[in-house]
Amino acid sequence: MGDLQELSSIRETILQAREHVQQLEDRLKLLGLAKTQVESSAHEAKSTVEKHFQELKEAICSAIDTRQRELLDRVEEIEVESLEPLRECEDVVKNSIIEDLTVIEEGEKLVEASEVIAAAELKSFCDRNNSRSLNSLPEVPPLSEVPCILLAGLDPACITELPEEIGSDGYVLAHAPVQVEELRERPGGVLASWYEIEDDDIPEKQSPVEYRLQYCCGRVDRVTMNTTKFREAYQGQDTCCTVKHLKLNVDYSFRVCCKMVRGWSPWSIPQVARTTLLQHEWEVAEDSGYTLGNGNTTLTRTSPNAAISVLHSSKSSLLCGDMVTFKVNGTGKTHRGDGLGLVLVQEEDSILQRIGAVCVGSTGVVHVNGKEMTNQLPALTKGTTVTFDTSKVASDTKKLRVSITVADRQVTCEWVPGGDLSEHLYFAACFVHKGWEITVE
Repeated sequence: MGDLQELSSIRETILQAREHVQQLEDRLKLLGLAKTQVESSAHEAKSTVEKHFQELKEAICSAIDTRQRELLDRVEEIEVESLEPLRECEDVVKNSIIEDLTVIEEGEKLVEASEVIAAAELKSFCDRNNSRSLNSLPEVPPLSEVPCILLAGLDPACITELPEEIGSDGYVLAHAPVQVEELRERPGGVLASWYEIEDDDIPEKQSPVEYRLQYCCGRVDRVTMNTTKFREAYQGQDTCCTVKHLKLNVDYSFRVCCKMVRGWSPWSIPQVARTTLLQHEWEVAEDSGYTLGNGNTTLTRTSPNAAISVLHSSKSSLLCGDMVTFKVNGTGKTHRGDGLGLVLVQEEDSILQRIGAVCVGSTGVVHVNGKEMTNQLPALTKGTTVTFDTSKVASDTKKLRVSITVADRQVTCEWVPGGDLSEHLYFAACFVHKGWEITVE
């Protein structure tokens, strides 16, 4: 008997050891992927640094050579233009000196030999030189009018600031400054949230911080995302965003970045998520007085109908502990029976202010199981958003905590739906007069 127990214990140990080996091998694979990510990203970063600074060096050298050549060409141009008339004037002066020296030489010879030279020759010299104007001089420009080539505008700061600017060009990060924190499935979409990494190597961010969220269809990793076309989902200062109108049971990859002092940061490593929840939609019956549009997400009260005035969602698509948001696109006359709310069970009722429902009326009055709350919310107007955020109460499994937000005001209540909270909830609307238009988001 003891041998059988020992054999059973050994078999169990062997099974546990095999499972442990499998788990360890899985971790080895993850470690391999991690090492590959570090090594490949380091190689890419090195190549990027080398390419960037080689291009920077070529661009700077080319700019320096070009500007140097431009300035030297301009100096030479001014020099040539300025020297040409001076050389012409110089030639005139030199020729006049040569002619005057010739006159002096000839005149001195005639003076020395005047006793033996015929009067006709002396007269000829005088006649020949009387026509020369020995009292006039060629005009020479004063130095103040002659170009004196100077160089201005050379910025000594280029010599000091350019190296400093290059010295602060680029930075190396172990991680992208902002990372996807959670991808939570929503009806027909995914709620993405992100957070900032604390890293001393990260330079100063733009203040206030601005983020971008992108997504694409399929599983994309760090390498393939550079050749994959992403769609812009969000740009702003929030740290979460719901990406809507996604296909069911299809993988989507999400990435995020933030605005730095010098442009946008690198993208985070893509994270993958999918939604299995159907898009929120309204459902109408014939002759209900409502019409639907925008893929059954928008209802419009087109005619009053006292018999059927409550409209429900097509399915119980709202999880207990989830949230739903409505947008008021249009309004009509108010009625005490108007409202937007949640129910656990659909009932043929003409009002939402009943047991088993929590709602906010068109005038901002909140009802929980038919009872009016003391705290009220703003009236529903065109452009108003209404959000119902639900969470389970730990101390009472029959209760839901519901926070209703209208514009910037919020009311929180505890609601006993009167049923199994593991079931999904329906959302509902009731408007008596025509003109009301509500979109579920």
